[in-house]
Amino acid sequence: MRDAIRDEATLILRCRKGDQDAIRQLVESYQARVYYLVWRSVGNAEDARDLTQETFIRALRALDTFDITRPFRNWLFRIASNLAIDHHRRVRLRTVSINIDDDDVSGLRSPVLVDEGALPDEVHERGRLSEKLAGLVERLSPVYKQVIHLRHREQLSYEEIAQVLDIPLGTVKARLHRAHNRLREFLASEGRGETTDEEPRR
Repeated sequence: MRDAIRDEATLILRCRKGDQDAIRQLVESYQARVYYLVWRSVGNAEDARDLTQETFIRALRALDTFDITRPFRNWLFRIASNLAIDHHRRVRLRTVSINIDDDDVSGLRSPVLVDEGALPDEVHERGRLSEKLAGLVERLSPVYKQVIHLRHREQLSYEEIAQVLDIPLGTVKARLHRAHNRLREFLASEGRGETTDEEPRR
């Protein structure tokens, strides 16, 4: 971990000097992850691409202020999250249609690894459950999808999520607890044949 931070710090120092190859490497290392984080929040591919680009523009402009002894990922995610929040404030009344076309964008995957000797029907069932869970996550409000993504996709600790979103640790735990409860409610309602698009309270 320390070696990774040290290597990344060297890359960032090169970026500060205007090394275009280093800038390209830094952007390519994080652009997909930033895009998925923002997309989870805004639910629109075009807006997510624009916000991802703006994230890197702001990050590169402010790179001299970044503390290279700390994880760059958390700092970058905080910029992206703030931009997503600002976006929501501007378009609060707009209804967004979310479609999942890429199987890789499921923010919450099954933690069970597929054994090499798993039978084909078992693999298929696990994939089906993963897709179903991803669909349920999409029914959550953006504020809950964001913490779910950071916790389960990015594997951030509660403390890191609090830093990224600039919210108290207790708020992170509360949002995750409510998000998980809401997902359980969705599963239960589907089992009873009910459907609802109601968003949970923040």
